[in-house]
Amino acid sequence: MATEPDKVRKRGRPAADRAGLTADRILTTALALVDAAGLDALSMRRLARELGVDPMSIYHHLPNKAAVVSGLVGLVFSRMRLPESVPDDWAGQVRAWVDAYRDLTRRHPRLVLQIVTDPVAVTQASETINGPLHAALTSAGVPADKIDACAGMFVDFANGFALAGLEPPSPAPAGKPPQSHFDTGMDVMILGIRALTAGRDER
Repeated sequence: MATEPDKVRKRGRPAADRAGLTADRILTTALALVDAAGLDALSMRRLARELGVDPMSIYHHLPNKAAVVSGLVGLVFSRMRLPESVPDDWAGQVRAWVDAYRDLTRRHPRLVLQIVTDPVAVTQASETINGPLHAALTSAGVPADKIDACAGMFVDFANGFALAGLEPPSPAPAGKPPQSHFDTGMDVMILGIRALTAGRDER
């Protein structure tokens, strides 16, 4: 007795649920790839290989590499956390913010330090994390038209140290512990903010 012919399986874009994908899974895999090999290694085809799926499956969730990078920026920068106890003074708040940002660059240097050439990604990252830093600088009396420049100074300083990767201690006077070059630089920049806002009432 003849059997019914097998149904022809439809070809084309696989269903997202059949591929077992979610945006979270894609971004988690993409972050592991970027952490290991950098943003230049990230492509939709490479990401699909890492996930073990057809590249077209990814497009159901993220339409292109720019969307993946945007998702990674949102994922990583939303994890930046200030300490539970933040100093009341603006200088202490700035230091706490820079320390938290610096920790972020240490955890994901190949993402944080490589998005600087992508204006869209930089803007997204800044909007995600810069609020407390801007508030501290405003409290210091920094004029509104100089807030972005001053905030960028601290970010660029932290990025520079992360790129250098080394922090030899600065010489210290007798009887005092040595201070890292990073802390010395922070001291100088804080003094610069104080000079900029001299004569203004702190709020």
